Amino acid sequence: MQISANSRVLSILLAVLALASWETGPAKTEAAAGAAEKTHAEKATVRKTAAPVLVGTGTDKETPVTDAHSAAANTALAPVMAGVTVITQQEIADNHYESVGEALKYASGVTVTGGAFNTSQRVVRIDGDERVAVFIDGRRMNLESGLTNGRSTYDLDMAVPVTAVDRIEIIHGAADGAYLNYDTPGGAINIITRKGRDHKFQFEGARGPYKAWRWEATLEGSADGWSWLGTGGRYNLDALHYRDAAGSRHTMPDSAHNRREMYYRIDRQFTDSTSLSFTYAHFSNSRGLWLGRSYWDSHSEDYEAEKLANNLSLTYNYKEDTENPAYVSLYHYYNQADSYYPAGTEEQDELPSYSRWKARTNGLDWRDGWQLGRNFSLTAGATWRHTSLDTEQNLLDEHNFAKNYNAGVSNLSAFVTMKERYGKLTLESTSLLNHNTRFDNEYVFADALEYRPDAKLTFYGSVQRIYSVPTLDELFYNNYNRDSDGTFKIRGNPGLQPEKGLKWNGGIRYKPNQRTTLGANAFISHINNPIVWYRDAGIWTPKNMESQNKDGIQLTYEEQFSPKYSLSASYAWTRTDTTYGGDIDPQYTDEVAPHTFKTGLTYKDARWTNSLLFVSQWGRDRGWYTGNSHTLDANFNYRFNAHWSSYLKLRNLLDESYEDVGSRTLGDCPAYGRTALLGFICQF
Repeated sequence: MQISANSRVLSILLAVLALASWETGPAKTEAAAGAAEKTHAEKATVRKTAAPVLVGTGTDKETPVTDAHSAAANTALAPVMAGVTVITQQEIADNHYESVGEALKYASGVTVTGGAFNTSQRVVRIDGDERVAVFIDGRRMNLESGLTNGRSTYDLDMAVPVTAVDRIEIIHGAADGAYLNYDTPGGAINIITRKGRDHKFQFEGARGPYKAWRWEATLEGSADGWSWLGTGGRYNLDALHYRDAAGSRHTMPDSAHNRREMYYRIDRQFTDSTSLSFTYAHFSNSRGLWLGRSYWDSHSEDYEAEKLANNLSLTYNYKEDTENPAYVSLYHYYNQADSYYPAGTEEQDELPSYSRWKARTNGLDWRDGWQLGRNFSLTAGATWRHTSLDTEQNLLDEHNFAKNYNAGVSNLSAFVTMKERYGKLTLESTSLLNHNTRFDNEYVFADALEYRPDAKLTFYGSVQRIYSVPTLDELFYNNYNRDSDGTFKIRGNPGLQPEKGLKWNGGIRYKPNQRTTLGANAFISHINNPIVWYRDAGIWTPKNMESQNKDGIQLTYEEQFSPKYSLSASYAWTRTDTTYGGDIDPQYTDEVAPHTFKTGLTYKDARWTNSLLFVSQWGRDRGWYTGNSHTLDANFNYRFNAHWSSYLKLRNLLDESYEDVGSRTLGDCPAYGRTALLGFICQF
């Protein structure tokens, strides 16, 4: 990217002066890291951290939290024995994250990019791996149908609104219990929603350049054993504006998008130990279907893509007043995607949609636990899920993205987790038997240990078996009606075999004093039969390669300099080495930069909450990327009184030129340039 030195210097000086000149006052809150399995009657605890971004690992018990089924189980017996990052509700509010995907962008060891075939999808990677299990309140959200984006099976765009989120937990090591399954080689993410409490109404409205606008409304309360939370809104951006590597500004054709979201949660507390929870989540997103600049050089047509999700759940909680709470959850997910001509064209009048797929998932989860001794506990559970995918095709033309298959799959898994403590050493072992109707039975395990010689120092490590089955898309996708030269044909491979391997993870946490936290985490994984999409004779198809090795390290540092100033920083190095076999050209590159540095500097007093967020990525493949990226974001928040506040949200403050997705046509899929959003919030 070419940008004048004066412009860079001026932007940095303005940000530094803003931080230095804000009025002082007592700090109101601190961000929290670590998480706990908790109940309505008893509150478990999590560790305080210095800064509201890039929060570190660990589960030391200090700050009370509330709600829901936590992936990072932390009973009185033992904390989670893995690297855990927690994004708190306070951090989300302070930085005005638009979505769960944006919040994850700043977490250590996590990368969020667009999908390979559809840049409107948001794909998350942990430890350089896109095979990540995503949960909402303990319910697995991944789609057995897949996304046709490598091995990712969840689109972060379809997550609940951030205004409904209590916290987001990110597990880098072996996920225990129900969070261990056949799609967690990279790790697990649990999005925990919050219950309604105080009677409150909140409205947020914001505007920005390029016809950007946002509004969000939230109503919550509780009375006589009932609690309720309803939230929803819309977000719009006219088009993708960006700066290319030569320094010129551009607008991506047909890239405008509009997001609609809502979430309802109703809880009924029967006794101290039992309750019932109902949730409904809706999401829809319309966007111009652009695949990159080179695509639009040869195609003049405009197309639209729309995603829709409707998810229902009913959960009965029991044993809530014990150290081992339990629940039974019944849920239904509906996901739909369309690609079509925009309204007003002749084809749209005759055929509203020329490509649509519908995925329906029904599931039943059961979890329970028992304290069998002072130093020994047992947890067990089972999950049954059935997914069916149906495709519709109304118009056969050269730009059809239809999947052209109807198929389904059922999966039943049961697990047992044992935790035992020997003084300062804690051991944990999970055994899981998985039955898949297309790939029969498989045994999966995870073993972990944690050693705490004193209150300041913690060592942890884990090993887990990897077992990842092909998605329905990878097996049956049949997009046969494409350009005559074979451009963008997509074909599944019914002969695919599951991926199998091992992952080792270990780390250390050290807290020399109450203000400072240091952490180091390393991982190694080896997978046989890795599934990789590649292009062969004009057709994109998945195939089992020979092997794949991943390894990396993460370093974190957090410091509370004073009651007002705090800093959080992390560095991650990741490496992927795939042995393809034969003369296969994989036609893709690793979307995770080998080197990533993230830091957040925060100032907070009685009225101001302000932060600078910096993300630097370097060492990426120069055959797929124009170069390194160094982005600076800023958030300025001012509270007028108990009812009114305002914020200014700046993204890519330096107008950096970089790609959201790598491409052999360099700069083909650019990321957003400088954007801004000015908003006001009223609360009563």
